[in-house]
Amino acid sequence: MKLKLFWRLVLVLVCLYAAATAYRFYSRKYSVWMADYIRWSMAPSEPASGPIHLLFFYTDHFEPGRDFERTHRWEREYPQLASRHRDSQGRVLQHSWFYPGEQMYDENLAGLAHLVAGGYGEVELHYHHDHDTNESTEEKFRQAIVAFQKYGFLKTVDGQTNFAFIHGNWGLDNSLGAEFCGANRELEILRKLGSFADFTFPSLWNNAQPALVNTIFAATDDDRPKSYDRGIALRVGQEVKGDLVIFQGPLMVAPSANPMHLFWEVEDADIHPAIPATPKRADLWVKANIHIPGRPEWVFIKVFGHAASSEEDMNETLGPDFDRTLHYLETKYNDGSHYVLHYVTARQAYNVARAAVAGKSGDPTQYYDWMIPPYQANQPAPVIQAKK
Repeated sequence: MKLKLFWRLVLVLVCLYAAATAYRFYSRKYSVWMADYIRWSMAPSEPASGPIHLLFFYTDHFEPGRDFERTHRWEREYPQLASRHRDSQGRVLQHSWFYPGEQMYDENLAGLAHLVAGGYGEVELHYHHDHDTNESTEEKFRQAIVAFQKYGFLKTVDGQTNFAFIHGNWGLDNSLGAEFCGANRELEILRKLGSFADFTFPSLWNNAQPALVNTIFAATDDDRPKSYDRGIALRVGQEVKGDLVIFQGPLMVAPSANPMHLFWEVEDADIHPAIPATPKRADLWVKANIHIPGRPEWVFIKVFGHAASSEEDMNETLGPDFDRTLHYLETKYNDGSHYVLHYVTARQAYNVARAAVAGKSGDPTQYYDWMIPPYQANQPAPVIQAKK
């Protein structure tokens, strides 16, 4: 009798767990990407012929709005954070500020120009828009580009317009409907205006997430929303065809001790006050092993955040959690024999990825400016020599 009761209890718990898991899948849209995640996790690993070069970069949805003091705090405190962290070349921590093109406040842009002039990173284009057409979207983007270029952003030293892009609210190519976009030809528009890659994803909990995970791929636009849902993965020796490269960050499923998370969690490299940066998370970023097939020695780690949206967000990026996690990366993943750490910007990561496609190998620092040269606002990143 007791044994029968025990197995009934087990059955009830299993049913409850299955129901909770099903609800989590449905409510958080995990079904959008889980099939490809399973495929990816079962694929054989590609052996590397030398040390793994980790290219770490932060794509920041930088949205201070009219709270200019947040930008001023970044001017004061980011150089202090960056100077405490250097990569294998002595290069200080780099940042990619994706600034909203619909929030053209000179005080914010001037503050970012000051940081860029100090060699601490680069400014790229972020944009929130809604209920637009293809035509109105293109016009808004053009106006933003002109405004950015007054500060030397989005225009390379050879005079060309080039930029990386992040869509506001993850609604790229009308993937979440007109409320967050409206343009079904957004990839084509971005290519036309000079964008070389999109860095919006991953995007958990909504339908904007591509079906592909942990992949750098080229997407071709069509008249449907979310044309980028699938594409052709970039790989060594294969011509890149499409309107826009989709450059994704880590998306990992990992065990958890938290019963409220059903003993498993999803890691998306979001630097967020509710989910502080930790060495455990950093290990998952590395384990995602995002690389160009055929060049497993170059691994890309794209983290993201909204590091000026609130005091709490700023504290997470500028404060001790992220600081300790960077130190962990610099100690565990920068021994020179197994791992070599590089701090890069979004533009530089794209250039290295394209160099891999072209068959380049060795030290990736040679290819930071491979296809897209530096922006006019740029200054070389400060180099701090290691203490002897």
